[in-house]
Amino acid sequence: MINQEQAKKGIDITWRNVKYTAHTKNSHREILKGLSGICKAGEMTAIMGSSGAGKTTLLNILCCRAENTNEVKLLGDITANGKSYDARSFSNFAAYVMQEDLILETMTVLEALHFAANLKMTGTEQQKQAKVQEVLKIMRLEKCQNSLIGGNTIKGITKGEKKRTSIAFELVSDPDVIFLDEPTSGLDSFTAYNVVDVLQQYAREQNKTIICTIHQPSSEIFIKFDRLILLVDGQFIYQGPRDKVIDYFGSFGFQCPHLSNPADYFISIMHAESEKNRKSYKVYFENFEKKLSDDISKEIDQHGTKLILQKSAQASFLTQVSILIKRNFKNVQRNPMEFRAKIIQSIILGLFTGLIYLNLPDPESHRDDQRVVNDYNGAIFFLIQNTHQSTLFQMIVSIPLEKGVYLKEKNAKLYSANAYFLAKMAIESIVALVQPIVFISISYYMIGLNENFGRFCFFVLVSIINSFIGLSQGLFCGSFFNDPSTAMSITPMMILPFFLFSGFYRNVADMPDWNAWFQWLSNYRYAFEALIRNNYTDSPFTIDVIGQTNLDLGKWMSVLMLVILFLAFSTFTLIVLNTKKQRLQ
Repeated sequence: MINQEQAKKGIDITWRNVKYTAHTKNSHREILKGLSGICKAGEMTAIMGSSGAGKTTLLNILCCRAENTNEVKLLGDITANGKSYDARSFSNFAAYVMQEDLILETMTVLEALHFAANLKMTGTEQQKQAKVQEVLKIMRLEKCQNSLIGGNTIKGITKGEKKRTSIAFELVSDPDVIFLDEPTSGLDSFTAYNVVDVLQQYAREQNKTIICTIHQPSSEIFIKFDRLILLVDGQFIYQGPRDKVIDYFGSFGFQCPHLSNPADYFISIMHAESEKNRKSYKVYFENFEKKLSDDISKEIDQHGTKLILQKSAQASFLTQVSILIKRNFKNVQRNPMEFRAKIIQSIILGLFTGLIYLNLPDPESHRDDQRVVNDYNGAIFFLIQNTHQSTLFQMIVSIPLEKGVYLKEKNAKLYSANAYFLAKMAIESIVALVQPIVFISISYYMIGLNENFGRFCFFVLVSIINSFIGLSQGLFCGSFFNDPSTAMSITPMMILPFFLFSGFYRNVADMPDWNAWFQWLSNYRYAFEALIRNNYTDSPFTIDVIGQTNLDLGKWMSVLMLVILFLAFSTFTLIVLNTKKQRLQ
C-alpha cells in the first residue's frame, strides 16, 4: 500500500528535445526549437516571453493540447516523474486552468465546486464536502461561496474571485500538477497579486507543481515565482531559480537597473520588434548553452520517480446525467425570464396567427372553393413552420454560447458527451413540450380548423413531435458552430430544402426524379401530410384536398416517420459531440 506521505512526494514535469513546426504550402516555421527542461514539485514556475516567443505553445504541449496534424509536427518526449503521458492520462494527475473563466454563470461558487467534486472525486459525500471546504479556504473564497458567479447577463462575483473560483474548480480533484494560461490577465494589480500569492502558497504547502505563462508581471508578483523560464524565438535563454536570473544576465553584460521591475527589463531585452534585441539573441543562446544547459540536463536526469496516484475518477454515467439535469434545472430556475419570454412569445404568436386567419370562410358554405382550401393549407403550414423553428433557433443560439463551458468540462473528463446530450434534452424538452401546446391551443380554434376534439389533440401531438425535431436539429446544427451569429446565418440555408420539399410549395408528383428523394428527409413533408389528412378527412369540402396533394403515406405512418427523424437527428448530434475534436487553448 502507498501511504499518504508517499502520495505527497509530488510530480516533476520534464521534457526533452521538444520541437514544434508549422507547415504551409510554401514554407515551414519552427515555433519551438528543441527545448529541454523541468518543472519541479513544490515550486511555482513562470514561463515568460514576448508575443510570438512560443510560451503558450509550450504550455499547450505540456498539457497535451497540441497534436501532430498535416499542418503541424510535434517531436520530443514529455514525462511526469519519468513516465510518458497523453491527453487521456493527463487528467489523472494534472489540471489545466484556461485564461478565460468558463463557469456557468447561474451557479454559486459553492455549487460549482460541489459540481466538480461530485463528478471527479471518489469517496463519501462527507469527504467531498470536506474537500470543497478545504479548497474554499485555500483559495480564500469563503466570503463569496454563496454568491452567484455571474457573467454578461447576471451580476456576480468580482474578476479576482472568479479567477480563484476557476482555479478552485480544478483543485477539487486534488491534482499534483496545475497548468495556468495567463492567470493574471484582465485583473488589477492587487487582485493579480492575490491570485499568484494563493498559488505559490498552495504549491509550497501541498508540494504541488504549478506552471503558468505570464506576460509582464509586476515586481511584487515576479518575486513570488520560484522558478523562471525565459523564451525568445522558440528557444530558452534562461531556465532556473528566479532569484538567480538577475545575476545570470548581469554576468554577460545585461544588468537589470537597480530598483526597476526585473520582469519589465527582461521583456524589454527579449521582444523581437527591436533590431538591437534581435542582434543580442545570439549572445543569449550561446550563454544558455555554455552556462545552463548542462545543469538543466542533470536536473532532468534527477527528476522524481515516485508512482503517480490516480486521485480522481469519472462518475458513473447515470450519476453524470443526474448531476447535469440538476444543474440545468437550477440554470432555468435562476433565469426565469428566459423561460417566461418563450411562453409569452408563444402566446403572442398564437394570438397574432389566430387574428390573421380569424374566421376563415366556413367549409360547409364553401365546399367547392379552392381558394378557401388554400387559405386553410397556408394556415396549417404556418403552424408547422412555427412549432419547428421556435425550438430550432433557440437551440442554435444557446448551444454555441455554452459550448465553451461544455468543451472545458468535457476536456477535463467531468462527463461524457452522451450524458451532456441527455441532460440537455431532458430540460429543453420542457420548453419543446409547453410551447406548441400553448401556441396551438390559442390559434387552432381561432383559425377555424376541424372542431373535433380528437383532431385537435392529434394536431397538438404532431406539433410537439415537430417541436422535438427542431430541438434535435438545433442541437445538431449548434454543435458545429462556436459563434451564434454564424449559426443563425448558415442554418436557414440548411433547412430551406426541407421547406421546398414539403409538398406545400410544389406538388410532390411534379418533382423531378433526380431530387424528389429529398422529400423523405423533410419533417415538413410528413407533418404537412399528417395534418392535412387530420383536417380534411370527412370534411364538408367536395374538393379532394388530400388527393390533389399526392401525399400518400398515411396519417400515422407520417407520424412514425417524424419520430424516426427525431431519433435520427438525435443520433447524428451524439456522433458529432463524440467525434468532433476541439480543445480550448
